[in-house]
Amino acid sequence: MSDESFDKGSEMRGMGWRISVSILVGVAWLVFLLLWLIFYAKDYAWEQNVAIFLLSLLLLIGIVGTPWAYWAYNKQTAAEKEIWKQKGFLWRFSSSIIIGLVAIIFLIYWFWFLAEPYSIFQNLAIFIITFLIAGGLMAAIWVPWGMAHPQGRHSQEDEHRKD
Repeated sequence: MSDESFDKGSEMRGMGWRISVSILVGVAWLVFLLLWLIFYAKDYAWEQNVAIFLLSLLLLIGIVGTPWAYWAYNKQTAAEKEIWKQKGFLWRFSSSIIIGLVAIIFLIYWFWFLAEPYSIFQNLAIFIITFLIAGGLMAAIWVPWGMAHPQGRHSQEDEHRKD
């Protein structure tokens, strides 16, 4: 058995439990949603049911995303590791996570406590506006960094220099 096949085997074993957890958590989430809709949703306003759905989605992403993010972080290439060292990347990365969490938590709060007196269209507007604001903030954070660090151009410039 060569070293290359051994490395792929150990890498696959590291992925195996993550795949199993992802499938189990995904099925458990769907079962929860069905049980919620069948037995409990009628006791709550539709806005509160949206809040429950968003909270369950946030938990699903946290439970499934954490082990996959850890795996991806440990499997980075040398070029990917260098990006973390570039000025401004880490705070932008952290800010993006915080902005996303704040947007989802705000929507959960909105739909659970504040949304009931408003129409479905007004609530839909709040939903869309929340993601427009979050997306705008992330664009404002990332565009200057992306313009200062054009990753794709370096490899093309290096190829032209070799010719």
